[in-house]
Amino acid sequence: MLIWLVSSPVAKHFISPILAEKQLQLSDNASISFNPFLMRLTLSDITLTSTKYEKPEDVFSLAELKIQVTLWQLAFDKIVISKFTLGQGNLKITQHDGHLVIAGIEIANETQSQEQKSNQGTEVTNTDFPYQLILPKLVLTQFDFEIERKSNQQKNKTHHITIEQLILSQLKATQKQQEVHLTLSALVDETQLTLTVNTQLTSGEGDIRSNIRIDNYPIKKLARYVEQLSELNGQLSFASQQTITLAEQSTNIRVAKAAIKLQALNLAVAEHSLTLQDLQHDFSNVEVDLQDNKITHLAGDSSIKLTGAELKKKSSNAIIAAFKALNLADIDFLLDDEPSIDIANVVLDGFIFSKKATLTDVIAQKVIDRINKRSQEEGLDIAAEAIVKLPPVMQLKQLTVNNLHIHEKSIAINSIIIDSLTGEIIVKENKELANLIALAEKPAEKSIEVAKQPIAIEKELLLAETEVKDDSFVFSFNELRFINDNSFDFTDFSVDPIYQRTLFIDTLTVGALSNNKEKQKEQTPFALKGRSNKYANFQLAGYLQPFSDIASYHLKGDFKEFSLPAISSYLKESTGLEVKTGRLNTNLDITLIGDELDGNVIVLLEALETSLVDSEEAGNLINQGALPLNMAMGMLKDSDGNVELDVPLSGSTADPQFGLSSIVTLITKKAIMSATQDYLLTTFVPYANIVSIAITAGEFALKLRFDDLEYQVQQVEPGEHQKAYLKDFIALMQEKDDTRVTFCAISTPADIGVKAGSTITDKIQIKRLLDLGEQREHALKDHLIEQGKIESSRILFCKPQIDSDEGALPRIAISV
Repeated sequence: MLIWLVSSPVAKHFISPILAEKQLQLSDNASISFNPFLMRLTLSDITLTSTKYEKPEDVFSLAELKIQVTLWQLAFDKIVISKFTLGQGNLKITQHDGHLVIAGIEIANETQSQEQKSNQGTEVTNTDFPYQLILPKLVLTQFDFEIERKSNQQKNKTHHITIEQLILSQLKATQKQQEVHLTLSALVDETQLTLTVNTQLTSGEGDIRSNIRIDNYPIKKLARYVEQLSELNGQLSFASQQTITLAEQSTNIRVAKAAIKLQALNLAVAEHSLTLQDLQHDFSNVEVDLQDNKITHLAGDSSIKLTGAELKKKSSNAIIAAFKALNLADIDFLLDDEPSIDIANVVLDGFIFSKKATLTDVIAQKVIDRINKRSQEEGLDIAAEAIVKLPPVMQLKQLTVNNLHIHEKSIAINSIIIDSLTGEIIVKENKELANLIALAEKPAEKSIEVAKQPIAIEKELLLAETEVKDDSFVFSFNELRFINDNSFDFTDFSVDPIYQRTLFIDTLTVGALSNNKEKQKEQTPFALKGRSNKYANFQLAGYLQPFSDIASYHLKGDFKEFSLPAISSYLKESTGLEVKTGRLNTNLDITLIGDELDGNVIVLLEALETSLVDSEEAGNLINQGALPLNMAMGMLKDSDGNVELDVPLSGSTADPQFGLSSIVTLITKKAIMSATQDYLLTTFVPYANIVSIAITAGEFALKLRFDDLEYQVQQVEPGEHQKAYLKDFIALMQEKDDTRVTFCAISTPADIGVKAGSTITDKIQIKRLLDLGEQREHALKDHLIEQGKIESSRILFCKPQIDSDEGALPRIAISV
């Protein structure tokens, strides 16, 4: 009884000086007692306070600890701890400047002292430990760990771990054999953690079976470790069941099943943010083999499912990309000497690319007007202002990739199926895409840096090219198909009138394609069938050989009922021509080998009628003397008013002027011009001294023009110096009695005594110059009627013009 009574004050008396050296103070009500009859040590109401800082801080506390040893078992070489309970405690751990402080004691100094002893040659001898440690049960309840990481440069980081219950049972340990069962229930940063472990080891070898589970860990606690992240939120859950087998030089891990779940992820970097509603990653039958701490074998099965993902620009809240769900099912991976991954199915649902938050500027109003007009025509009650939004550039209902095999040097896919792909491009007046989100540009410094190292970059490219040739990567798939409703809308507000077109893909299939050396010469067949707007339709088929020594492509098919007035907006820009009526039907048979295009296009133009652009537009083809397309068409039409042409199509796609965007214009215009060029040259070349013929604007406009008839200053009536010109002109008009011409008089400031090059702004002076031009037109017409007997109806007038350029001469421009 005496030992039990005096054990607490005696223990405190000897412990206190030792703690004082560590600047620690034991609480006054602490109790440390020892019962020699039961061999029981009891600690209660223990509190350690650190006095290192100005304000004392509790670094360790313990409500109760009981340890009881069965002494008589020592006679049988057994240390039996019959009772071990620990409850309601708190321990503070601090890491600062590379030092670890546990309960106010700096562990780094202890480690350094041990290293010093080791450096001094202290020999550590292994001695046999003849006793067996037996612990039937250890119970630890409600014990808190506060782990704080201090830094002078960053904000302090704190983690809290609460052990609700830790039970060690059936512990039996000798120097060669260890056996224990562990059950843990804890809170890590307010997240529930459960762990069970069963261990049976002999000489450090054996199995460790364990189950671990973490529910809803707040990952914002990890944001402090990644400086690039401006925001990180979400909840992480993890569960696994595994067995670890320890051998002399190897470790084998077998995971029967495991699951990682991430919910409500919100991640932000710079000006972009990523949100993810849910991520579920399941594993099963995972095998990991380690030899000398290196992975020699890794295999297993898994599946991944992501839902509700959005990548946005934070400033505008615009969606760069998003999808409803992404499933990777039945993943079989093997990462050995030749790693491979097999995925049964990859399914992407509800994909969106580039969707702006709201409509802006004048485009919004024009789209609203379009919706209102349509609602009136169809009798719909639509509040366009309330519903109109910029459509995304691309939407996809579903993408399915079947039987995907990924190897270190190859990717093989059985089939790719695209379900209901829709796209919409809206071009603004300034040629920018209204619904395309601009991503952040790269810093200019990087571009300059790259520009300063062209030689190094060239070497890297050559090296990479050599590596690819020596050890090429093989890509292949057996089938690509578009199914259900696929369409693309195009609206161009940069032309007048606004151009709109919708392309529907009814069928698109592509056969087997591979860059494998054994299959590079095989032709990949494809077939495309679709519609454009309401009536136009097309059907194309052919083959691809993109990986042969010389890439080749073949296309055969037809376009039917293509309405030509729809392309007037673009013909007007390139040729100054407008299509009033007409329909195009074509039959194509084209082959592209390398850069060389060869083939034939049969063109049927039905009821084509064109006109020149408005005459008030400066620089139009009237002023340039172009032959009206209607006149050329009149030479080619059959009795039904149609034109059928067989046009060879050849050239190099490497030519900068070659472009598929103008293929319809190219075929139509080239067909007409090639058919009329011979006629015009034969007809008008004999009068080359007054007539010139040219093919301009990429062979889109065949021009016939007379040279200007020059006048002297203030001259009105035709003079002697114009005699030779007028003689040839009268001869041409008499021979080509169906030719009609237009006179356009051009006056200069010198005609009224104003200095050449002066800009005329006075209305009276402008009227004098226009009147003078009109007099010249009438005088010339009278001369031709009188001297050449030309019918007056064959000579037309245009509104006179003024040329204020320095060096300009008075003249009359004559156009057909």
